[in-house]
Amino acid sequence: MPHQALTETDLDLIRMHGHVEVLDGITVSRVPDNPGYRWGNCLHLPGQPDIEDLDRLIQLARDTFLDQPLSTHVMLRWHGDPIESRLEEAAKNHGMQVDAGRVMHALNLVEIQADGVMIRPLDIERDWQEIVALNVACDPEEIDGVADYIAFKEGQRLAWQAWVATGSATWWGAYIDGVLVGQAGMVRCPGRRGRFQSVESHPEFRRRGVCSMLVSTMGRHALEELDCDMLLMGVNPDGMALHIYAKLGFILGKWQNSLTILHNTCVAGQS
Repeated sequence: MPHQALTETDLDLIRMHGHVEVLDGITVSRVPDNPGYRWGNCLHLPGQPDIEDLDRLIQLARDTFLDQPLSTHVMLRWHGDPIESRLEEAAKNHGMQVDAGRVMHALNLVEIQADGVMIRPLDIERDWQEIVALNVACDPEEIDGVADYIAFKEGQRLAWQAWVATGSATWWGAYIDGVLVGQAGMVRCPGRRGRFQSVESHPEFRRRGVCSMLVSTMGRHALEELDCDMLLMGVNPDGMALHIYAKLGFILGKWQNSLTILHNTCVAGQS
């Protein structure tokens, strides 16, 4: 199933620079080199948790990452249906943030051309300064200079380099008048799955077809040249990306849900 395939590729990415293990039916992913990576250091649940089980799961997450004191968060993740309202209310009472994204997959993509846009694979070493500058420009939180978040982003970018160096991924760029204005990664995961990573375009060059042409070009290359038979990505359900990718041929699937305590403190109301 596509929504399960996205979660499987999430874990494939973690395995490239971290560890994945299953303990009592719960999948634990950890990236010790990037302790602030919330989606990398978390518990993946088999389904939506029961309200009565929240306390136990929060404590389990704390106990699991005791050996990573710099992982100052608790995150519970699962895929499936939207979060039920009663669970959302209970989670917020526990001091948790509720988040959800949508799974999208495609077996074929429409070819897109955008005026003035040129797409090419990037050299992760030669083009590194441009890659970093664009990634920062697309992320207001990093621009604002939150220290622990900047450390997470720096660790994430080092993972990009490692994926490309091992041949597991390629990085692509979109140029307008010689300026890098869009970029994304394509990771070839087991099961002939192509996973998009960090699709982004510079805020000053949006609504010009940059991401549409970038995703179309990269996806078609993965299907035709990398022997992938399914393309996967996770998207913000409230953003424009969902509609853009649907026009390219992506099919909307189920939800990826998460409950997060940003700083690993006691449960609200407890000492």
